Amino acid sequence: MQVASLAQRHAAPLRWSRRTQPCVGRRTLLIPLLVARPATATNPTDEAAASGNEEEVARAATLIDTAAPAASDAVEGTGADGAVRAKAGDAGEEVEEAPTALSHPLEDVPEELEDDFIGSKELVSELTDPSALGKRGEGILLVQVVAIGMLLFPPIALKGIVDFAAIMALVGGAVFLLSALFALGRAFNPLPQPRKRHHLVVSGIYGYARHPMYAGLLLCALGITILTRNETRLALTLFLWWILEKKLSMEEQALTDRYAAYAEYKEKVKKFIPFVY
Repeated sequence: MQVASLAQRHAAPLRWSRRTQPCVGRRTLLIPLLVARPATATNPTDEAAASGNEEEVARAATLIDTAAPAASDAVEGTGADGAVRAKAGDAGEEVEEAPTALSHPLEDVPEELEDDFIGSKELVSELTDPSALGKRGEGILLVQVVAIGMLLFPPIALKGIVDFAAIMALVGGAVFLLSALFALGRAFNPLPQPRKRHHLVVSGIYGYARHPMYAGLLLCALGITILTRNETRLALTLFLWWILEKKLSMEEQALTDRYAAYAEYKEKVKKFIPFVY
């Protein structure tokens, strides 16, 4: 009888737990014995002890021991769920705020980073500016473009002009060589150092070019290279030019050391081509 009476006293709190906390779990059905008991209810162990029945005391103690861990787990679970919900809420707030950080991908990007590395937008804007047209060297740019186009796609009619220029280079080179040889006379020396009985020659063709003999050699080499369409000869012509540049620098240093008037002569007369180079 005492067990039945004890069960009736705690039936109401058990039903209340089922209605109000459905998400806690099955083990929480015993929680009301600890947390949701009416204020007037007494401890089952005390009641059993008061009745003097040892068997009921043991059952009541077992019932309380079983309910205590469940209640503790439920409380801890509720706290963990709350922490998870709090973190999820914080994350949700961050996710909602992220899209509003930049309304446009380039809104806060520096202006110099919005364009490519050559600044094509600014370049096109300057090239298409009508107020500066013809004042920035557009003519030489056009000639450059035409020359590159002719280099890639040479016209057939240009072949005759190139051959004529090559023949003129050969003839001009021969004229330079012979004129220089006759102008030097006894001052001719294949070495860069002048001869002992050398005298400075500034007349004849030497009045128009300081080294007409070297210029004649280069013109003849260039003419042969163009007429034969030989790439190897072109490379050798460039190599010959490099050698002559080194030789004439030694020769001019020696002439400057021997003749005081050579420095003034060097300033007035071009090196290879009269009035040009």
